[in-house]
Amino acid sequence: IRHLTTDLEDKEDTDWVDIENHRLLRAIVAALRGRGTKCTFQKMDIEHSTGMQKANTIATQGLQDEPDDVLNVDIPQGYKVTGMKLSKGTQRTFYKALKARRKRPVREKTKQMLSRAREAATLLGGRTPTDAEIWKSLYHPDITRKTRDFLWRCMHQAYKVGTYWLNIPTYEHYAECRHCHVDDTLEHILLECDAPGREKMWSLAQQLWEMKGYSWPEVSLGGILACGFAGVHDASGKKDSGADRLFRILISETAHQIWKTRCTRVIDNGSNPEKYPSEHEVHNKWLACINERLRSDFILTDKLKFENRALNLKMVLNTWKNVLDGDTNLPAVSLRESRLLVGIAPLRPPGRNR
Repeated sequence: IRHLTTDLEDKEDTDWVDIENHRLLRAIVAALRGRGTKCTFQKMDIEHSTGMQKANTIATQGLQDEPDDVLNVDIPQGYKVTGMKLSKGTQRTFYKALKARRKRPVREKTKQMLSRAREAATLLGGRTPTDAEIWKSLYHPDITRKTRDFLWRCMHQAYKVGTYWLNIPTYEHYAECRHCHVDDTLEHILLECDAPGREKMWSLAQQLWEMKGYSWPEVSLGGILACGFAGVHDASGKKDSGADRLFRILISETAHQIWKTRCTRVIDNGSNPEKYPSEHEVHNKWLACINERLRSDFILTDKLKFENRALNLKMVLNTWKNVLDGDTNLPAVSLRESRLLVGIAPLRPPGRNR
């Protein structure tokens, strides 16, 4: 409503920068101006207004139309308002306006990954997200910064694995997993490789998740990329926001940990079987990663230190409920200061006095 009334002049002066569906709004403004008479708007009671009921009926009918129907948003030449006023623009708005006008190249590999993420997100959250929503989900606040970067690169298939090496003379052998002797794709690395580490870490994630009281789903590459859309419901059908958050943490952190383990094995150690990590090492590194995330969560609940950026204590408690080792009925300060651990014990290597 504000875009079409009080904010209209400002939006047109800044070329509708950062306004979603600006093409539709421009068309609406042009249609209103084309009426040739004064237009007035009236705020109506949603519950008892006949006009609102008619509007809802029309909107519902529009949702039921065939997907092939294309909405005409063409603007007559005499009503086009384009460009940005120099007096209204800033370096940020000018940059965004120029970037919006530039045609971005379509990367087929990215489109493929977006499609896989969209399919998985539909199964996880119950609805089909747009491309913009998928990209935004990669920056979910429950996902750490380094893991966000990892997921973003996975979405673009930007890592130098698999077929990337086939186009580089004398490096073609890097396209194959030296342990399994198959194409070393991202999906193989995260979900299929038999080298030590991958299977163990997913089994630990499953073990911790089942302590929460839910069954472990089948993990796919699309599901890893779409973990931000997790929608977990309890037995009564009520959404469990704490379980949602734990699921996002487990999926994203485990996938990232598997990738780091693989890079150490292949790049640092040259796929030397003698330098493969032991089961104890894999177990304890994954556990250290999750415990560090656990401790970070409780530290970030300190409102005196982090103010508005502090995490909600109730949300954090709901996230780690039933998966902590020992008694959790402690004051918030004690939780932040204690050495909290999840309910999976670290492994000690065999040997005397170990």
